Amino acid sequence: MKRLRALLPSWFSGKQPLRRKILLSNILIVSLALVIFMISIQRIVFNQTLERTTASSQQEVKLVKQSMETVFQSVQNFTKFVLIHQDTQKLLSRDTGASNDAAALKSIYNTLAAMLETEPNIDSVIIESLSGNLYYSSNLTGVTRQSLDIYPREAMNAAKGGAVWADSLTPSFLSGMQHKNMISVGRVIMSMEKGTPLGYIYVNIDERTLARLYHNEQTRKNSTLVINRNGRIVSANEASSVNQPVEEASLARWAESVSQGTRTQQVAGERYLVSLQSLAPYDWKVIHLVTISELTYGYWKIALLLAGFGLISMLSAALLSVVFTRRLTRPLSRLSEVIVEVGNGNFDRRAAADSEDEVGRLGATFNEMVEHIQGLMARVEAEEKTKRILELRLLYSQIKPHFLYNTLDTIRAMAVMSGEKEISRILKALGEFYRISLSNGQELITVAQEQKHLESYLYIQQIRFSKLNYRISFEPGLEACQVPTMLLQPLVENAIHHGIRGMADGGWCEITCHIERTGGQNVLCFTVRDNGKGMSQEQQRLIWSGHDQGERYSFGLRNIQDRIQLRFGEAYGISLASEPGSGVEVKLRLPLLWRTNEQEEGTARI
Repeated sequence: MKRLRALLPSWFSGKQPLRRKILLSNILIVSLALVIFMISIQRIVFNQTLERTTASSQQEVKLVKQSMETVFQSVQNFTKFVLIHQDTQKLLSRDTGASNDAAALKSIYNTLAAMLETEPNIDSVIIESLSGNLYYSSNLTGVTRQSLDIYPREAMNAAKGGAVWADSLTPSFLSGMQHKNMISVGRVIMSMEKGTPLGYIYVNIDERTLARLYHNEQTRKNSTLVINRNGRIVSANEASSVNQPVEEASLARWAESVSQGTRTQQVAGERYLVSLQSLAPYDWKVIHLVTISELTYGYWKIALLLAGFGLISMLSAALLSVVFTRRLTRPLSRLSEVIVEVGNGNFDRRAAADSEDEVGRLGATFNEMVEHIQGLMARVEAEEKTKRILELRLLYSQIKPHFLYNTLDTIRAMAVMSGEKEISRILKALGEFYRISLSNGQELITVAQEQKHLESYLYIQQIRFSKLNYRISFEPGLEACQVPTMLLQPLVENAIHHGIRGMADGGWCEITCHIERTGGQNVLCFTVRDNGKGMSQEQQRLIWSGHDQGERYSFGLRNIQDRIQLRFGEAYGISLASEPGSGVEVKLRLPLLWRTNEQEEGTARI
């Protein structure tokens, strides 16, 4: 794999011809598709086999479960027969207080023998009286009262005649001269007359009897287990596993947590499909294991068939690549030559786009891109030219008031010496107006300076138009924000001269500043509002188109709009709202630029 990764860069490097790259690409693509196809087919076959095996395994476990339930129910029914048997009741009743009845004793032994002969699943039967006398089937030897301590008498007493099952028993007495693993059901024998206990009955089932229910259907690796609530094996194919705990802890935990189901499980280094059914009344679980290796047997034949199919596909792909590569690379080579020439600065060259395939569309798209680049270059050049003109206009507008400011300062000094205080105040306001207009050549001033600039300008205008009313309301905390110079004064001047100058009561003008949320971010918003004659929609359209007759109103607006958008982008600028007779509202939106103490004069941060 590492060697393949090392070879790939050399195969697809710029030194290799396109024909070879296409050939190698096709081979790699076909190889990858073949691998994916092989894996997909294998997974499909495996999943289908797994589904069928899962259903079969569940059915087999269910049949084993039903067979065991039938056996257990039949054995329980036989125990009921012994409980109510007249001779059994008579013998045990006398056994507790009188001498034994020979006829009843013979009848009990005959009954025990009949149980073994009638029900082949029963291995042996033991009856224990309360006084300690024992009666058991003839195939048992070495039965003592101490050897019966393996049976759960306390649980049987609590059941009061109900059946109590016990598993994983290895009694010390012999059955058929052998030690056997037993599964037993026991009951308390109750007096039919008095309802008092008379003794106990224990019916034993040889574990191998249960194993015969499923043993003949098992293979060498597949197996069936019956486990109890403690995770110990009650019955299994291998007799040596009986009475042993389940070796795989995860399998035991899963079996304990579910009542039925199927899963794959690692057991002793082998992967198995495990199916489980619960024997609910007995609190046991039947588990069937099938090796996964048996499910995948024969897959190599499918893989060999797919490998042959893939080899044929790769040879076909290589042959077709050689045939068609030449036709594909010719138009690409011509397009490459055009791209090189355009990259060297020849923007008049165009690629051939006379076909409808991908290469033709690529050539057409390339031509559109070249034309777009030419348009962008022309636009950038025009914007740079416009920016220089605006800067020259702004410089010109600053040069004129510079001379006036020096002259007015001299006149104001003369007015003070002459005692003309009113003339001095208006000259002071005019001087402040031009001082802020100049701003020492800075492009940005603070909002506080802009407010002072407006106050000076409106003070002078109020001297000229005594009935003029105005209000300046800036939101606190914005004093350190920075804005371009000469920004709001042209808007206020338009409001006075084109909106409210001819009104009998002088009209009013309101200037506000606040932070506005626009487009997911905070912006600085100035609003200049008047109650003048207003404008129609057609007048507003002419202002932005540049065809209004006077051009004095539109010149100031367009100049401010161009300055803002050239500096900050088209997301910012001026918006108008007006109707005839309702005044004009001009909103000016700018980015928030904050001036810090660490910055030099005339600089700002966003």
